[in-house]
Amino acid sequence: MRNKKNDTLTKILLFIIALTISIFFAIPFVYMILMSLMRSSNAIFEYPPKFFSGAFKWQNYVDAWNNINMGKLLLNTLIMVAATMGIGITASILIAYGFSRFKNKYSNIFFTILLSTMMIPWVVTMIPAYAEFEKLGWIGTRLPLIIPWIGGSAFNVFMIKQFMDDIPKDLDEAAKIDGANTFTILFKILLPQIKPCLATLLVYSFINAWCDYVGPSIYLQSNPDLYTLSLGMQNFFSATGSADWTQVMAASVMFSIPMVLFVAFAQKAFVRGVVSTGIK
Repeated sequence: MRNKKNDTLTKILLFIIALTISIFFAIPFVYMILMSLMRSSNAIFEYPPKFFSGAFKWQNYVDAWNNINMGKLLLNTLIMVAATMGIGITASILIAYGFSRFKNKYSNIFFTILLSTMMIPWVVTMIPAYAEFEKLGWIGTRLPLIIPWIGGSAFNVFMIKQFMDDIPKDLDEAAKIDGANTFTILFKILLPQIKPCLATLLVYSFINAWCDYVGPSIYLQSNPDLYTLSLGMQNFFSATGSADWTQVMAASVMFSIPMVLFVAFAQKAFVRGVVSTGIK
């Protein structure tokens, strides 16, 4: 009886701690939403803040959408996200499949070289990469942000390979006896069993691609027609000098919504993937 009571108290305590942490992390987002609906930009600097001093101004969202040209920026961002995620995840799956199922005496050497690339800071390769893309005439296009993903991601390859290694090769042999070819084994046998891993990598890839600012600021700065949301919002703020903070907050809310929705829809698979992969 005492153990049951202790378990109940423990669950209540854990719930309170989790709720407190959730509220702590939710406060900035809630503050951003409330500020986006304020009638005056100066209200954001008032202390204590007067969130409910008057009717909410939904027009801030319309003004932000039009002034920042959110429609075009959103389309450009979606193109970049789809391209980088599609190419990056597909390439990583194929490379991981090769390392996992087609091993030879050099496999471990090449796999070690691949993993060692994760230790190289991005800033070290930034200047050589820019010089190379400039020689190719790719500056001001999406190609420098898309083409490198043809080689996949070392982190993604590592995670997918670890999952594939845990799947018995006897399944491959049984499928071959039934007439399955290499790609049938990959798509019909292996991929369905590593869905949690793929969901986790998709979420991380989406967030990284959606929030990427450094890449577009380096390669797309000379071509405003290809600006992504992060770059367009920053340039809007820099160009105006003293931006209307209500519009900035409204644009930030609209920028955040797709990420929240994507993670919400992929939550179950994402949690299973995090638990099984040990990502923290």
